[in-house]
Amino acid sequence: MTVYKFEDKIPEISSTAYVQPSASIIGNVKIGAQCFIGPSAVIRADFGRIIINSGCAVEDNCVLHCEGDSLIIEDDVIVGQSSIVHGPCLIKGNVVIGMGSIISTGCEIGSYSFIGAGSVLLEGKNIPGGNLVAGYPAEFKKELDEKLLTYIKLSTEGYRLLSERYLKGLKVMMP
Repeated sequence: MTVYKFEDKIPEISSTAYVQPSASIIGNVKIGAQCFIGPSAVIRADFGRIIINSGCAVEDNCVLHCEGDSLIIEDDVIVGQSSIVHGPCLIKGNVVIGMGSIISTGCEIGSYSFIGAGSVLLEGKNIPGGNLVAGYPAEFKKELDEKLLTYIKLSTEGYRLLSERYLKGLKVMMP
C-alpha cells in the first residue's frame, strides 16, 4: 500500500485492516479494524478528514475525497467497485453502495440502506434508513425487505473475514 503523509496529517490504519498494495491512502485518514481496502482504491483527505469505521469495505477502484469538514463512514458499510464518495457526507452503519455509484457532497445515507449499482445521489441528498434507492438521480424504490437486510449482514460479515484472510494469506508471486 502507498500511504502518504500530507503536510502534518498522517493516515491512521488499524493493524487488523487490509489495504491492498496498489491502494493510495493520503493525509487525514483513519481506517478502522477489519476493514478491506481493495486494489487501486484512492482515499484522499487533503482538505478534510475521512473516517472509515470498523468492518467496512472500500472495493476496487473506488475514490473517496473530502473538501472540508469530514467524510464519515460508520461501521459495516460496503462501497462497491468504482464508486465515488465525495464529502463532506455521512454514511451511517450497515449500508451497501452498489458498484459504480456516485455519492455527492453533503449527502447523508441512513442505516440499513441499499444504494443500487450505478446510482447518483445528487448534492445534499438525504436517504432515510431502511430504504433501497436507485437511478440517476437516485430515487426511492422500496423499503428493505428481509432478503436485502440479510444480504447486507452477510456481505459485511464476509468482508470482515476477508480482511483477515488477506492479511494472513495473500502472497506476491514472482514468475
